[in-house]
Amino acid sequence: MKEISRTIIPIQHGHNVRTLCWHGDDLIDWFGIVRFKLDGTSSGPSVNYAYRFDHAVSSPNGKYVVLYEQRGTKGLILRAGKILREINRSFYHANVYEYPVVLFTLPDGPDVIAHCPEHYNVIEIEEVESGNRLTARTGEAADFFHSRLQVSPDTRYLLSAGWLWHPFDMMEVFDIAQAVQTPEILDQHGPVWNIKLTDDNPTEIHTAAFNGPDLIVFSGETEEDGTLHLGVYSIKANAIVSSCLVDAPVGTLMPLGNVVVSFFESPKLLDLATGEVLCRWPELSTGKQNSSIIMEPVPPIALDPANRRFAVAGSETITVVQLG
Repeated sequence: MKEISRTIIPIQHGHNVRTLCWHGDDLIDWFGIVRFKLDGTSSGPSVNYAYRFDHAVSSPNGKYVVLYEQRGTKGLILRAGKILREINRSFYHANVYEYPVVLFTLPDGPDVIAHCPEHYNVIEIEEVESGNRLTARTGEAADFFHSRLQVSPDTRYLLSAGWLWHPFDMMEVFDIAQAVQTPEILDQHGPVWNIKLTDDNPTEIHTAAFNGPDLIVFSGETEEDGTLHLGVYSIKANAIVSSCLVDAPVGTLMPLGNVVVSFFESPKLLDLATGEVLCRWPELSTGKQNSSIIMEPVPPIALDPANRRFAVAGSETITVVQLG
């Protein structure tokens, strides 16, 4: 796989892109609602949100968007660009790690949102429109800071790539149908909690992303010797099915079958079997996020693994890289 085309989209003078989401073949900065087309044209802004929103996630069907402050407590749910309702999360350490939120549609069911509206360690699944909570329950939850919520392509699994105190990056995976049926499973550590790259060495899972319905690509680090790994975990087998060493942090991941694009500092195309860097884009700055804990702002990027492309916003242009 390699870059087969590149599109450069000018940014209007004076506009600072804060968020970036794919909407079909368009890119939208939902802070102000500015639409960028692949022919280089753009329109907007059409609204002014008087708040510090700097990130956005959209539903797969494009109907809903959550505009939120990445290291804050406030979010807005938008429907067709209009405010539907406000959401919040706990203040507890909210200033240092990424807001946990994802939108998806239940099979044969409503559009829903998974987030942590009251407690940092309690995921709730709600109907987007009404706020009706499908996972309401009482009781204690395991100590885990949920973050970077993602849903598998077949909408079966919910992934949380967060952390626990001291801090230590980890991930959790939940069966969504089971969670709606028995919400208490969202409060328990699942089997993935115990995965290790070596028998004697705890493994810190820095980043993770689905690679199809059952596999998760992750970047890990063994605690005692600090070696960096790129691996693939099978939910069905509850086992690491492959891993290799890498010589640098990997960061945010966009898996594409037997390769993955990593976004630490700049995009790189990595071979999943060997960790070899197959292609680099050093001219594109993508920040140093390698955890849900974030020490500095992250440039807006938009990932579209289904169409094998990604977009990176700079100060004057948005660059779209098409792979094939």
